[in-house]
Order: sequence, then structure tokens, then C-alpha cells
Amino acid sequence: MRWQNRRVYVALFCALAVIFYWLGPFSLNLFRQALDEEILDELLEQERQENLYYRLVDEDGYCIVTTGRRLKPGDCYLAEDNRLYEVYAVEGYLARARFKEKIELELPGGENSSGNLTPALPVQKPAYSIAIYHSHNAESYVPSDGTDSIYGRGGIHDVGVAFKESLTQKGIEVYHSERLHLPHDRGAYRRSRVTAQQLLKKRPDAIFDVHRDAAPWDAYAVEVDGEMVTRIQIVVGLSHPGAAANKEYAFDLKGCADRIYPGLVRGVFLIWGGYNQDLSPLNLLLEVGAHTNSKEAAMHGISLFGDVVAYYFYGPSYLDNGAGAAEPGREDGRPPALYRDAGGILNAISGTVLGLLLTSLGAALGFYFLNNPGALEDLLSWWERAPQRLALLPGRFKQFVLNFPTLARNSWADFPENLIYNWHRLRQEASAAPGWAKAAAQKWGRRAAGRIKIWIRELPWRWRRSWTLLLQESRELPAFLRHRLLKGRERLEHTASGLGRMVRRAWPLFRESLRLAWHRTLVEGAHWAALIREKMAMLRRLRT
Repeated sequence: MRWQNRRVYVALFCALAVIFYWLGPFSLNLFRQALDEEILDELLEQERQENLYYRLVDEDGYCIVTTGRRLKPGDCYLAEDNRLYEVYAVEGYLARARFKEKIELELPGGENSSGNLTPALPVQKPAYSIAIYHSHNAESYVPSDGTDSIYGRGGIHDVGVAFKESLTQKGIEVYHSERLHLPHDRGAYRRSRVTAQQLLKKRPDAIFDVHRDAAPWDAYAVEVDGEMVTRIQIVVGLSHPGAAANKEYAFDLKGCADRIYPGLVRGVFLIWGGYNQDLSPLNLLLEVGAHTNSKEAAMHGISLFGDVVAYYFYGPSYLDNGAGAAEPGREDGRPPALYRDAGGILNAISGTVLGLLLTSLGAALGFYFLNNPGALEDLLSWWERAPQRLALLPGRFKQFVLNFPTLARNSWADFPENLIYNWHRLRQEASAAPGWAKAAAQKWGRRAAGRIKIWIRELPWRWRRSWTLLLQESRELPAFLRHRLLKGRERLEHTASGLGRMVRRAWPLFRESLRLAWHRTLVEGAHWAALIREKMAMLRRLRT
């Protein structure tokens, strides 16, 4: 009886181990995503309308930054002067932080360097490609778009296009995804995760999730050469194991920005959240201005940030503003990528390949002639007899034409025998085919069985994931429908008010036109009545 109980316990333990093996990774990932989604890290629309923002102040009460992100104890912020602060208390919309340390960012080439700068590249072989996407597609800019949120492709997409054009002009390939992840809620990052994974399959050098913040306009506005530009704020999530790599990458990128455009990068937020940055250590979230800034200023700011990205990944020769040194041997100082579309790099590669081929051919011929002393004499003899051979070519061609009918008759006579011979060869090869087909069938059968086994093993996990997604979408559906109904009601009310204003404006004109028409009708009627009376009087005179 005791042994039977032990067997029951062993079987139960094995069953639990199998269930944990199947559902463990998915459960942990689901728990992490659910935890990230439950944390509301942005202000609501009502709070933005009431101009309620989070203010981060130091020990002396000095305001370090104003943002639309909800701050919590433990969050950190690297300010514009590279001083790192940590939040230790939050009272309403006031977050108090203490100074931790002064971060010494390593600027590429050193502060006192000159000539050719050599930035530290995070990749060994650059692919010269950058990926861009938007988790919150509805984000917009009030001065330019008229609202801070557009259900669809908001103004933030135009900022992404400006970022893409800034990099494309330097010869860098850009994968800009405008896929929608609506609505703008806590599940947007889960929906955009698929987009980020698809972009990472193209193996870009870096990937950026472009957003905008919610803050007063002067928190991001800065004037550069007489033109208003919005600054950039970098956000790094801390709720994944690779957060340290993302943080170092963000700090290095800010160091490059401080060298090229001081003050362009407003700071770096280190806050709780995933933001899909666990997919790549080179994945950052960018906040380009706030909803109170103009979209044109944000587009100009992200264009300058494109210079920073090109400088960081591909060197100073990719700058077109003279901040970096020119490429050796080129006087105009333009980056080599600007010549890529014109075929400069391709022509250089083609010339190099052609030179290598010619050198290899010369070396091979020299080696052959050195090891075959008589080969050179044979070549010279063939060259001397070449005119005689060319003179014999017309006669040989004429003889071939004359002998062609005989060759055709002989081929036709040999056709049945050749057909029988080929048929026997085909039967011999067909007899050997079953063994090959059997081996191929066994190979593919084992592979198919392995895949079916994996699919069956993952089937509970897939069902659980589908059910979880269905529940999440069903919870989001009422909010989505309510949003659509509210938008429809607003549009209907706007249309009705517009029609009312149009009717109110048109009614006096219509009434005046109706009065004038009635007056003209009376005048015309009196005229016709007088004319008729005159005609009747004329007829009476004619009768008498």
C-alpha cells in the first residue's frame, strides 16, 4: 500500500513537471506582459486637458523635468547636464528625487580630439539600416493637427517620416512601419511587439519606437539658428533582464548628441516598463516634443537626431553639417553614403573586383607558362597558324552544308535503335528509384513526425495563449466601441451644428430673395394686366 502511494506521488510529480515544461515559459512571459500592461505609465486625456503634469524636483525644490509619464519611487532620470537623479517619494503630481552621481559620458573621439573621429560602434559589421515604428499611432500635436489624438495615423507618423528622410538622405536604408496598433491603451505595446519582431528579422543596426510626450510647450521647445526645434527624450524600460545594455546604449547616444547638437537630447528616463526593449539591446523609445509643440518643430528636431544616429553608428563622415571630419582623400567633406545612389561605391567595388580578377589571371598564366616551358612556343605557333585556319573556315562551312542531308538521313535511320536504348536505360533507372524514394520518404516522414510532435506538445500553450488574447480583446472591445460611438456622436453633433449655422446664415438671404421674387412677380403681373387691357381696348376699337 505504501509503494502504491509512492507511485501516485511520482506520477503526480511527473505530470506537474510536464505541465510546467509546457506552460512555464508562457506563464512567466504572460505574467510579465500583464504586469507591464497593468501599470498605467501615462496621463489620461482628462488630466492633460486640465494641464496636470508630473514635476520632478531635487532636494532644493528645483524642477528638473516636467513630463506626462507617471513617476514612481525607484525611477531614475539622467538630466541634460548628465546628473543622475532617483525618485524616492511621490506626492500627487510632485515627484521628489535625490542626486545619485554625475555620469561621465564618453564622447566619441574625446573632448579635445581633432581630425578623424572614431565613434565606438555597437555592431561589428554595420548593415546601414535603421528600423522605425510607432506603438501609439494616434499621438498628435495640437498646434498643427488641431488635437492631441487622432484615431488612426496621427501627426507622430509625419515625425517618423521626417526621421526616415533624414537618414535616407545619407544613404542609410530605413524600414519605417506605419502599422496601426489602436486603440491607444495599455495593450498597444503588446500589439506593437509583433511589428518590432518583424522589423528585427530584417537585421537593422537599431530600432526606434517614436512617440511624443505630454508636457507644457516650453519643456521641449528650443531655438536653433532662429528656428524653433523640439528636443528629444529617451525612455529606457527597466523590467527586463537586458535593461543594462539598453541603458548604456542610451547614455552613449546622448553623449554623441551632446557633442554634435548640445541640448538636443533633453534627458534619459529610466522607468519601470518593458516597451518591447527586451527584443534587442539597441531598441529605444524616443519622445519627440510634447502635444503642445508644433509638428513642424518636432520634424526638425528628429531630423537633427538623424545626424546623431548616423554619427554614432557609421562615423563622422555621415554628417553633412561639418561637425565631423572629412573622409581622407575627399575635399568636399561629404559622407561616402551620399555617393551610394550615384554608383560611387558600386563603381569602386566593381573596379576593385575587376583589378583582382585581372591580377589573378596574370598570376595564373605566369605560373602556367613557368611550369610548362613548351606552352609558350605552342601558343606562338597557334597564333602564327591562325590566319591559315581562318582561311579554311568558309570551305569547312560549305562542306558541312553539302553533307547535312546525308547526316540527317543517317540520324533518322538510327532513331529507332537510339529510342530502344534510351528506353532500357530509363527502366534500369526506374528500378533503382524505389530505394531512393523510400529513403526520402523515411527522411521526410521523420521530419514531419517531429514537427507534429512539437505541434501537439505546444497545442495547450497555443490554446491558452489564444484564449488569453481573446479575453483581453473582449475586455478592450467595449472601450473601443464606446470610443467609436463617442467619436460618431461628436461628428454627428459637429455636422448638425454646421448645418444649423449654415441654415441660420442662409435664411435671411433666402427670405430676402423670396421677397424680391414676390415683388418682381407682382410688377410683372401688373405689367401683363395693363398690356392685356390695352390689347382688349384695341380690339374693341377695331370692331366699332
